[in-house]
Amino acid sequence: MIPSTMFSASYQGGNTDLVIDKAHPVPAPKKGEVLIKVSASGVCHTDVALLSGAGLDERTYIMGHEFCGVPVALGEGVDPHKAKLGKLYTIRTLTPCVRGIMGLPAIFNVEGLGRDGGYANYVVVPQDQLVPVPDGVSIEEASMASDAATTAYHAVHDVAGIKEGTNFKVLMFGIGGLGHLGLQYAKHYGATVYAVDIKPEARKLALELGAEAAYDLATLNELLTANKLTVDITIDFAATTQTFGFAVSALKGNGLKYPSDAKAVMVGVSEESMTFSTLEIIGSGISVLSSLYGPRSSTEAALDLFAKGAVRGHFNTEPLEKVNEVIDKLRAYEITGRTVLIPKHHH
Repeated sequence: MIPSTMFSASYQGGNTDLVIDKAHPVPAPKKGEVLIKVSASGVCHTDVALLSGAGLDERTYIMGHEFCGVPVALGEGVDPHKAKLGKLYTIRTLTPCVRGIMGLPAIFNVEGLGRDGGYANYVVVPQDQLVPVPDGVSIEEASMASDAATTAYHAVHDVAGIKEGTNFKVLMFGIGGLGHLGLQYAKHYGATVYAVDIKPEARKLALELGAEAAYDLATLNELLTANKLTVDITIDFAATTQTFGFAVSALKGNGLKYPSDAKAVMVGVSEESMTFSTLEIIGSGISVLSSLYGPRSSTEAALDLFAKGAVRGHFNTEPLEKVNEVIDKLRAYEITGRTVLIPKHHH
């Protein structure tokens, strides 16, 4: 039995907290859509940025863009082999079918970012966004695969080019929800990783996950000022003016030879502006690349690495009802790894 109402936590323009509704109507799937009973939903820094007014968005919608769940009802025309009732699926948020509206990028017209998402008991999604979860993957990791793991895998493997048979030296900023996965992907593909994080717990986690070293900003600054650290690639999950400056410093030594293939990959989003000298960037042969989300193949690869135990999600769980408390903790940088919310389902 599917209930008629559910718990939901919505973004409302101008409100810095999510608005809780304990009797939100359960949606019905339209043509090509699947009603998903949410199993787990990850909390992302993007939500914090939007709630602080970064997007100036006036829409009202249920937040939560990183989730997994099981189909409980199929809309007209849905292939029951691609959306099996009761089977666990990771739900991708961004697919090539999505188009931006109001002049905003496509990423702001998806579940949890513009349209109703996973901070609820149920959500409706298009059939092509379902990716089957292999055996041996927890619901927490299956939800992380929806965004954090897909994004980190794509940045490391596809954009930075850290693949089987390479042995790059990598400097990685921000060992949080995405970074702790990115570090493991880079290690899995043979990279030597130097991690940077302001939080001692995150540096400790980085070392446990196989980082060569884990620096705070002061230590990194000393090394770079003394020209004691040059890497092939930087991957920035924090994206501040300061981390970008450090990235350029860590890469510019590559300019001693020509051609240089140094890459600065930007994954984190912040409202800060990055500035650089074209002479330094071009002279050192540094490519500055941005990485947004990832293709379906990244989601499948991330799930496969979770299933094999080659990569582990570092997470803690909280009930969905505590979503505003979790967002406040994330705002205050008090969370290491990912926090995953588990909805209560009343049978």
